[in-house]
Amino acid sequence: MSHPTPTEITLANLAGGALMECASAELRRICVNILDPNVKAEAKRKLTIEILMEPDETRQQIRITYSLKAGIPGPDSGKTIAILAMDPNSQTVALYEAYTPQSLFPDPEPLPNVTDLPAKRA
Repeated sequence: MSHPTPTEITLANLAGGALMECASAELRRICVNILDPNVKAEAKRKLTIEILMEPDETRQQIRITYSLKAGIPGPDSGKTIAILAMDPNSQTVALYEAYTPQSLFPDPEPLPNVTDLPAKRA
């Protein structure tokens, strides 16, 4: 019975290439996060790869586990105002968003019996 020819372990071929595939997916997730306009552009992102190697007592076999973790910031915080109401008959609860930007200087009501003059031509 012949044994397979040993090959050097690299990050590219570890677990049949699964580690590199996972790293590429997490790297893509970080890039998508960088492009997200709801996340602070200057925030740092981090990709952590942990490889744990547990040899047996004969030192002939090694159990290898790996994990990847992308450290990405979440969306910027925001706020709004809502009104909570309950119908006393049906006990239905409703939440209405009340945030609507208000102008500091609302449009004045037109005065009765006043005719606007045309703008002066230059």
